[in-house]
Amino acid sequence: MTIPAMSAKERAARSRLKQILNEPGLLRANWIPMRRPCGGATCHCARGKRNWHLSWYVSQSMKGKLRMKCVPRQQWEEVRRWVLLYQEARKLLATAGDASWDRVVKPSRR
Repeated sequence: MTIPAMSAKERAARSRLKQILNEPGLLRANWIPMRRPCGGATCHCARGKRNWHLSWYVSQSMKGKLRMKCVPRQQWEEVRRWVLLYQEARKLLATAGDASWDRVVKPSRR
């Protein structure tokens, strides 16, 4: 019994997945904006919530508990890219897995 060849969609998904896995970073997390005051009495953020500072966090569930980490401003672009790459990789893996599911041949009955 032979298994049918990969579809063009599956080949493209696997190819892109390989490219992503060769990237320097991949982060299983959510990219979350949060606003907070710095605590300085003379800072503009002391005047109210709408003046609070923007911070970006990564959030991830680990062993059933949520953990968050503040991302330094100089890493915002890089870390956000890692999160987006992970999300893309998950979608591509689902596409490749679904295509393989469709290729499974039912055994013939005698």
